[in-house]
Amino acid sequence: MIDIHTHILPGVDDGVKTEDDAVEFARMAADDGVRTIVATPHCRDGFYVNNRAEVEAMTATLRERLARESVDIELVPGAEVHICPDLVERILDGRAPTLGNNGKTLLLELSLTQYPMGLENLIFQLKLAGIVPILAHPERIRYFEDDISHYEAVVRLGAYGQITTGSLLGGFGRKTQEFSRELVRKRLIHVVASDAHNVRGRPPILSHAVEALASEVGEELARKMADEIPRALLRGEDVELPEAKTPERRRSFLSRWFGR
Repeated sequence: MIDIHTHILPGVDDGVKTEDDAVEFARMAADDGVRTIVATPHCRDGFYVNNRAEVEAMTATLRERLARESVDIELVPGAEVHICPDLVERILDGRAPTLGNNGKTLLLELSLTQYPMGLENLIFQLKLAGIVPILAHPERIRYFEDDISHYEAVVRLGAYGQITTGSLLGGFGRKTQEFSRELVRKRLIHVVASDAHNVRGRPPILSHAVEALASEVGEELARKMADEIPRALLRGEDVELPEAKTPERRRSFLSRWFGR
């Protein structure tokens, strides 16, 4: 599996605090079946200024530590970039990190409560510039929950949606969980990721959420949302969601996937 949204870099935002914690974080993900982690620290003016060069350097340092510790994880740089007026320019000139530094795929963070004016125009401008926006945790954004048509509009314009494991499993409350499953059933979600911040309260575990996805959209699509689709997005490739199959009530597909 591939986790495209994590806060594994130590001491740079509200995620992991120490390098030792980051090693434990990566080992936990590896034990869960994750093979690639994208380090996506917050990138927001006035709060967490993590530019591309800094994120690359921090990722390289942690990658070396993980190799010394024999943690079988591929670690690649990225960021969770907060919406701002000159976002397109920041990406094109290399200031704002993209996933895997591919220059094309952006993990975009919106305000959870205040609807951003001109959001649809921004999505259009990003796509026009050849940039694929992935909206981080849309299921936790209040104005999407209040009026799903706002979210449907940006998906129609070419934005992808990344759902958070904790939302699917009820960690953010029943209302968010129900909205999460509605978005999944309507095929408005394309990727599942942990948005993990630590190894306890918000751990880097994907498998349980993928199981929950499988019960909603079928095993094939659930697997693609945790592996094939995020892999393509890391490469800067556009992807199309396949037709979901009816869920099968059989032995856990994760156990079949990993041969257990």
